Parts: sequence; C-alpha cells; structure tokens
Amino acid sequence: METGLELIENDLALDYDIDVKEESSSTELFECVKQIKENIKYVNRQVVDREEMVRQAFYALLTGEHQLLLSRTGMAKSLLARQIFCCFKNANVFEKQLTKDTMPDNLFGAYDIDEMKKGRMIHNVEGSIVLADFAFLDEIFDANDMLLRSLLSLLNEKRLVNGQQQLKSTLNSVIGATNYLRATEMLEAVLDRFLYKSYIPENKNLYTQLAIDRIYQQNYGTATSPEHKIDLNDFLILRKVVKSQTLKIPEYIIFLKNYILRRYIEETRAQDPNQANYTISDRTSVKIQDLLRASAILDFRMEVEEKDLDQIYYLVSIVGKKEEKDRLSNIIETARRYFGPDRKILEDIFQLMQVIREIRSMNGNKNINKSLEVVKTMEGIESTLKDKRGLRAKFQHITGKIIPFSNKSEKEKMGESIMHYCDLLKQMADKKETLEIIDGLINDIEFLRSQALLN
Repeated sequence: METGLELIENDLALDYDIDVKEESSSTELFECVKQIKENIKYVNRQVVDREEMVRQAFYALLTGEHQLLLSRTGMAKSLLARQIFCCFKNANVFEKQLTKDTMPDNLFGAYDIDEMKKGRMIHNVEGSIVLADFAFLDEIFDANDMLLRSLLSLLNEKRLVNGQQQLKSTLNSVIGATNYLRATEMLEAVLDRFLYKSYIPENKNLYTQLAIDRIYQQNYGTATSPEHKIDLNDFLILRKVVKSQTLKIPEYIIFLKNYILRRYIEETRAQDPNQANYTISDRTSVKIQDLLRASAILDFRMEVEEKDLDQIYYLVSIVGKKEEKDRLSNIIETARRYFGPDRKILEDIFQLMQVIREIRSMNGNKNINKSLEVVKTMEGIESTLKDKRGLRAKFQHITGKIIPFSNKSEKEKMGESIMHYCDLLKQMADKKETLEIIDGLINDIEFLRSQALLN
C-alpha cells in the first residue's frame, strides 16, 4: 500500500512528468531543505542587501506563488530574479520584457498555422511560458490590459485558457518586476495574483556601495551558478508537501493567525487615511497556511510552531516597507501574550470543534448506524469541570474514548452534555475573542440539533 507521501509524489509525477523516487522520508526532504538554505546564502552573497527579498522569493517558489519586485530603474531586479533561478538544476526558465506591444503569442507561443486554417486559434506552446518551470516578466505593467487579462488564469490556476485550448501548465512561480504601479481594474486583478510583494528602497550607504562594486568586479552584473544547485525534482516534491496536510498546523496557530490579520487590518485602516478600505482577502488568509508550512520545513520541522507566525510578514506586508513590518511585529508579539491566559481553554475548544466536525461529516454518511463515535461517559461532567485542569483532563478522557451511539436517546444525552460543556467553557474564558469562538461553536451545535444529528 502506498504511503501518504508516496501518493503525493505519484500525483506530482503526473503533474510535472518528472522522475520521482519511490520513497521519500523526512530525512530526504530535509536534504532538499539543506540545498535550498545553502543556495539562499549563495544568492545573498551575489546580490547585496537583498536578504529579505531573497527569502520572500524562496517562500513564493516553495508555495507555488508569485513575487513582484517594485523599485526605481537600475536596482538590479533582473539580476536578483536570474540569480534565484540559476540555483535550480535542469529548470526551464522563461524570460520576457513586456511592452505595450507584447501580444499573447509572445508569451504562450505562436499560433499553429494548420489549426488556423481549420478556424481554431491554438498556441504552439513549445518553448513558451506555459511549459516553463519558472518565469521572469520584466516591466510587467508596461503590458497592455489585454495581455494582462490573458495572464490571469495562468498565474492563478496554472492553466492556459484560450477558447478551445485548455492546457495545464508546468509553471511553478513567476517573478515580476516593475518600476511603477498604475491604477486600473485589471492591474488590481494581476496584483492579487502576486501574493508576495517587495519594494526595493534606494540605499546609498557607503559600505553597501563598496560591496556592490566588489560583486560587480567579480561577475560584471551577470547571474552566476552555484556549485551545488537545487534538484528541481526534489524541490517540486518538497513544494507538494508544503501544500499538503503532511506538515501539521495546530488549530491554535491558525486561530492566532486569523486574530493577527484582523488586528493588522484594523490598525492599517486607523493609521493611514488612504487605506480606509484596506483588507486582506480570504484567499490570501488561507494561503498563509502554506507560508507557515514552508517556514517550518525550512527550519527542519514537520509541524508549524508559534515562531513561524513571524514569517507572515513576507506575505501580508510589502517587504522593504519598515513601517508595515514594525506594525505587524508588534501585533504578533501582543497576540502571543494576550491569549496566554486562555490558551488551554482554546485548545480544548478546538478539540471539541473537531468532534463536531466529525459528527457533521459522519452523519452525512449513507450508513447512519456508523454515523459517529462520541462520548458515552459524560455523566458527572459538571463536577469534573470546576477548574481548568479538571476541564482539560476530562475532555481528553472523553475524546480519547469515542464509542458508537445507535439510538436517539444517547444522541439527545450527548447534545445536552456538549451544550453544558460549552456553557462551562464560557464561564472560564477570559478574552472576548475566546467567547466569540465558543458562540460560533454553540451555533454549530444548535444547527446539528435542529437537523436531528444531536437530538
């Protein structure tokens, strides 16, 4: 039987037509991580004063997302992108400088003449961005809106969508570069596809300038190849793991992430009158999970920890904007302290939420007799939940002894006990946000009872 990791690898082989090892242990994954970390150091030696942009770029690549570099002309954006892509062995890199005259066939391949004679507009994608592993699009916002519109599906869904031609792309990530932003509806749509954004500020520090001169004397402004490149096959397997459930994220970390984002939105709106409508989309919010997993694996861990929340900066803020980084850092540190008194209660709530999810999913099963295993021994719960230690111990005991129920009376008893359990949790909660979670849980329970799933 295939392991979960082997299934991931086989799926990846279908997606990318690459050779995948029969087995990949965490040790083998960590070997790829070592390659990545060594190459991050290498890029930082070749491109001066870009450490945060480089780390952000590798987060984008590891999560299958895109990075946008914004700066004045002459800030080595092209060199940075090329140097990053030079780190990959056997990678197919597509590069194009866009102008207002760039047409879709310049990106997706020339139209097939034979197909045109049949009235079909089909791109010959060989050598195009569609079959590349990575791409660098320079001066991306010089392109006309028609071209930008044609890029949307490729950037978001990794598919070429052109009438009858619907083709899955091998494209992993794009690094885009621009000297300016222009305000159009299409520009906003394209910007939304570049989850990772960097602003490269001007730095005339004399020591930094000396370092730049020294690197130029060595390489004359060209990207160089490291001695030990990242194996693309291994990297793509690692990327698949980052975007799977193989790397665990505790529910408490996800809760903190959502609280941090809410506070960041509120403070950004309050501190900047020009950002009155600022928000973070749900799509961006959920994709932060991939960033957290990438942070964990780069630290040689298979589970996300609280310290990984510091990396949210690379996705939520514009790297290079110090005021945004400081604002987010303060919110993260405050959140850690703020929920300290309620942490154990919150963890108990999240376990109970898992039970409720099981009830909802198992009762949807056609075989109602196997609907769920939950709580037979909830008698005497009130006396054992008088303090937080008792609450936690009893809850672990309950969720550790899940038994099938088969008749309505037991379901009724279970529903009443869980509601009583929630009432006791509310009495012990210290923070209003904890109460907000409990109220949401109670609404879920009441819905299940209304559907006769707990009644």
